[in-house]
Order: sequence, then C-alpha cells, then structure tokens
Amino acid sequence: MKAIALFLAAVCLAQATQVPVHTADKTYLVKQKNIYELFWHVDQPTVYHPELYQKARYFNFEDNVASFNDQVAVTEFLQRLKHGIIPRGVVFSGPQHFHEAVNLFHVFHSAKDFDTFYNAAVWARFNVNEYVYIYALSVAVLHRPDTKHIRVPPAYEVLPYYFFNEEVIHQAHHIALGNTQNAVKKTVGSVDYYYIPANYSDWYIVHDHGVSDYHKLSFFTEGVGLPSFYIASIHAFPHWLNSVKHNLPQFVRGELYLYLHQQILARYNLERLSHNVGEVDYVDVNRPVVPYYPTLQHPNGASFPQRPVGFKIPVHMHEDIQALQDAHVRISDAIASGHIVDANGNPIDIYKTVDGLNQLGNIIQGNADSVNPGYYGHLDVLYRKVFGVTPVHHTTSNHVVPSALDLLSTRLRDPLFYGIYKNIVSYWTKYKQHLPKYTHEELVFPGVHVESVTVDKLVTFFDHFDSLINNAVSVSSHKEAQSTVIKARQNRLNHKPFSFHITVHSDKNVKAIVRVFIGPKYNVHGHEVDISETHHHFLELDQWVVDLVSGTNKIERSSHESVYVTPDEVPSDVLYKKVVKALEGGEAFTYPEQLYGFPDRLIIPRGKKEGLQFKLFVAVSHFDETAAVHVDSPVWGSNVVDARSLGYPLDRPIPFNFTEVPNFHIRDVVITHKQVDDLNQINV
Repeated sequence: MKAIALFLAAVCLAQATQVPVHTADKTYLVKQKNIYELFWHVDQPTVYHPELYQKARYFNFEDNVASFNDQVAVTEFLQRLKHGIIPRGVVFSGPQHFHEAVNLFHVFHSAKDFDTFYNAAVWARFNVNEYVYIYALSVAVLHRPDTKHIRVPPAYEVLPYYFFNEEVIHQAHHIALGNTQNAVKKTVGSVDYYYIPANYSDWYIVHDHGVSDYHKLSFFTEGVGLPSFYIASIHAFPHWLNSVKHNLPQFVRGELYLYLHQQILARYNLERLSHNVGEVDYVDVNRPVVPYYPTLQHPNGASFPQRPVGFKIPVHMHEDIQALQDAHVRISDAIASGHIVDANGNPIDIYKTVDGLNQLGNIIQGNADSVNPGYYGHLDVLYRKVFGVTPVHHTTSNHVVPSALDLLSTRLRDPLFYGIYKNIVSYWTKYKQHLPKYTHEELVFPGVHVESVTVDKLVTFFDHFDSLINNAVSVSSHKEAQSTVIKARQNRLNHKPFSFHITVHSDKNVKAIVRVFIGPKYNVHGHEVDISETHHHFLELDQWVVDLVSGTNKIERSSHESVYVTPDEVPSDVLYKKVVKALEGGEAFTYPEQLYGFPDRLIIPRGKKEGLQFKLFVAVSHFDETAAVHVDSPVWGSNVVDARSLGYPLDRPIPFNFTEVPNFHIRDVVITHKQVDDLNQINV
C-alpha cells in the first residue's frame, strides 16, 4: 500500500456519500459562541463584548505557565512580552510578525484544556497585534482536539479589507457615519441591514491595455469562495508545522501541496478557456511580468503595491533571484537523477521510496518536513518574495506594505500567482514523466464495463451573494454593532444542480471507486486536443465508493454530493443567532464533520450562451478494502481513502485507447451560460 495515499485533504476520496451531521450539545454550543465572539471587531476589544475585558484583566501568563504543555513556547512568548511585541494596528508583514504569530499559535495549541486556551485567547485579543492574533487563533482552533468541528468566521468577514475593493470599504465607512444614501436599506425588527454593491476590479481597469485578459476572470479570482478554500487548505498544513510533533499525516503533505496547486491551476485554465484566453504562462525573472493593479487597501489605509505594464524584477532583488535559481537547479537535478539528499548527506531515491513524491513536495514547499531545508531552500516563499516585490523598509518591518502575493487572503487575486504555481507544478509533471506509464493491468478492472455515462444539462449563471463586512468599520458601542449590519453584494458564478448517470456492468459483486474528471475538448484556437496530451488540465469533480452487484448497475450521483465541495458558508450573523437560540432551548443546532471544501458553485467553469464543449472522463476502479485507510482531517472530516496516487489515473499519460480499458469512459458535455432571467426557461 502506498503511504502517500494515506490522506488527501483538498482533493481526495471518501467512501461516504453524505457528510455526517451532528446535533450540537451545550458544550459545543458554548465553545462555538465564545470562539465566534473573539473574531469580531478585534481592533476594538473594549467596545465589542466589553465584558471580556474583565476576563482579560485577571488572566496572567506568568501565573499560568504550568497550564501549558509547551513550556518553551510560553517562555519565548513571555520574553517577547518583556522586550516588546508588535504594536497593535500594524499590518501583518515580515519575518518578525510571522515568528510572533507562530509562537502565539504554539502557546494557544499547547493549553492543557479549553478553559486555559480560551482565557489566553481572550487576553491576547486585548494585548496582541490584531492580525498576529487572528492568524494564530484561526490555526489553533483548527488543530486543537477540543475545538474539533468548531467554525471560525469566514476570512472575508473577519478581514473584509482583503476581499473587497476600496470603494466598498469607503462606502461601509460612510454608512457607519450615518451617510446611507448609496446603500440599500432593509430593517428587520430592531436591526438595520445595509447592502453595498461590490464590483470586481475589472469594473475599474478593464480598458487598460495589457491587463484586460487577466481581469476577465476577476469574478473567479476575487470572489470570496476560492480564497476561503485555499486558506483552509493551507491552514490544515501550515508550512512551519512539523507533522510528527503535531500528529499530522506526515506521508502526504508534500504530494498534497503539489496536487492541490495542480488542481487549482487546472480549474483556473478551464475558466480562461471559457473566456477565450490561452493557458497561463510560466514566470521568468528575465522577462516582464504580468501587470497587476489591486484595488485593495490595508486596514491602515495603505494601498497595495501595483505592477505596471512592462514591469521587470528590480536588480536589488539579485540575492533572492540567485537563491531562487539555486533552488530550482537543485530540485531539477533531484528529479533528473532520482535522488534528493538529506541534511546528513544521505541520498533518498524518490522513485523507489514509497513516499518519494511526498518528499519531493516537502523540499519544493520548504516546509517543516523537508529533509534538507538548508540545501533546497524555500522555493515557494522565494517565488512569492521575488515576484511580489514588496517594498523594503530597512529599519523596521512595522512599516512594510505587503503585496497581494505576501498575504494568504489576497494571494489568489494576483494573476501572477497562477504563473508562479505553473512553474512549481511543473516539478510534479516532470516527476510523473519519469515514472513508467500505467500498464493495461494497472488500469483495467476485470469483469467491469462502463456501458454509458450521461449528465444532466450543465448550466452556469451569476447570482447575488451577500458578505458581512461589519469588521471593516468602527463602532461606538456593542449595541451599535448588534443593531447595524453592513453587507457587500457581489455577483458570483453558480450552476444549476446536476447529476451523473452511470451504467456499469459487472460480472460479480464487488466494491468499486468511481472518479469523475472534466477537462478541455478544444484549445483556445478551436483545435481539438487529445486527453493523452492534456490529462494534467483535467479537474477532479468527485470520487466515491459504490457496491457493484453482478449484472447491470445504475449509479446516480448529484453534484452537491461531491466529496470535494461544500455549499456557501452561513453568514456569521445568521449562524451566531442560531447558536444563541439553541443555547436558549430553541431549535437544535446541527453541524457537519466537513467544515470546508472547494466552493460548490465553482466546480464547473462558466459556459457560453451558445454552449461550450468539454470532455467528461469517468474511471471505475477496484476498491481494495484491505488497502483502505480511515483518516480524520481537522478540515475535511472523516474519510476512507484508497491506495492510489492523487489524480489517478490522469496523473500520468494514458498510453491506451479508451476502448481498450472498458472500465473507463469519456464523452463530450456542453456547458451553457444563462442570465438569471432566463433560468426559469431552462428545462434541467
């Protein structure tokens, strides 16, 4: 059994067709309520839930050192307090901020019980830099066993500055000051709701020569769903967190890192194709890079750095450029030779070692499980540092203005992100090219034949989505915060629900696993492409286990059942009220085991009015229960996985005609895009 298949968070396989749902008890409800309150108006801790101030006043770290398991982390934190921590109000940036956030995470994570953790978090809310605090607390809630299944508010609600354009934030400030003429107002009970139309950046700069192609996709890259998914994926395996020390599945993080970005890149390229834009280019330090004009500002009012048309990497970055090139050469040599070298000089065969690709992924990311970070460096960080070109302040990191690539919340907005990760994913592709192609015996499922595959009409459209942005404005009292709700309204891509209908004939009763992918039929020039050449452009839509019976099997699977997707997050004001109501003895509150996933609404690319053709690929393979492993992810819930590589069977070129593999099936599908007014006229 391949150890690398022990766990797949963002894009893996699960046996259950329904995500388990639990009814919350009082302990869960109290935790959920308390945690949610910590994230609101962190910049005004004495105004919002001021009762927490007394709790913070009476907590003293020095008196509670024994209540934490990680004495080293607590001692380090006390030393930081003694010598001065990052001031409140300073934007999160630079190594000092990062190290302080990691230190605070270790303090939070090592609290021996929930009460100690909560008390420490309340104290930190009043005393620690807001952005250091939000990061450390978010990751700690995700990884502490006693906060399992507890949600934190969506990042776009906690830090709306990093998700909505300056104009939206300015309008929110006007509303807070009483100027409400440009917003739609609705009053429900004693609460006033204000809705601000929120445009994407293409609204402002679509006519700027050289950038319009990239901003055609701003609805995809700047929507709130994709970065929320990405944040959860990265928080599940922070690059600085050691797998062994923190009991994470250590044999998968490197492979998952590569496959996660390969799948994001595949989805991005499908969206480019639907907008008549070619595949994203590689990045090159010797060529001008794609321009970018972020229409965002940091909470302190500083605008994000821009890249004009024709921008080149400045010469003062030469040391980082050299480090990037050195890392590239060393990793490329490892793939070509088949060996990486650990910190003791011992070679590791990445093609014969069971977790060779995982080891390769670790050194590419430069994460805490890298066998030799001193030699292979931190390629991922270097790419973003070199191409982000964050302005450098030589005296203090407290005055640095981070670029979009520097921050996890804004990274996917920058079109350069996709070029950078095309470079990084190319290592995954080259590694796969060095592996032998799958043999017929490795692909075929004896006695099983996919007779037909049909799918309901695929229809995309845009609909309204409202995001709570109260955290962008100051409030004068807790009462005001509760009685005024400000929401940004965006048009977001969505699709009509659809189902796969698969007919499979089997000559025996047997367990099988079904994988479904979507990919291009034509390139941007209208020429038909072969899956043997474009297999790495296919997006995995779903994967599930079925029990085949002898004879004909009719399998139906709804798009909403996909193990990879989750619906839109419940707005925090709505969820909080449900939790409070349940605590007061009202309606029961339920929660799913899988808290996060790829946005359901983005699972297929935008179609065209006249229809746009894609290829749908279905593979039905044997599910070996003896090789299956149960895993429990802090993000993706409880899953059962099989032992095949991530992306199987399209992770390598298929050297056979599909008719030679009867358990595979490929067919054309058409995605149509409709205006909302036309949807009721569609028979689906």
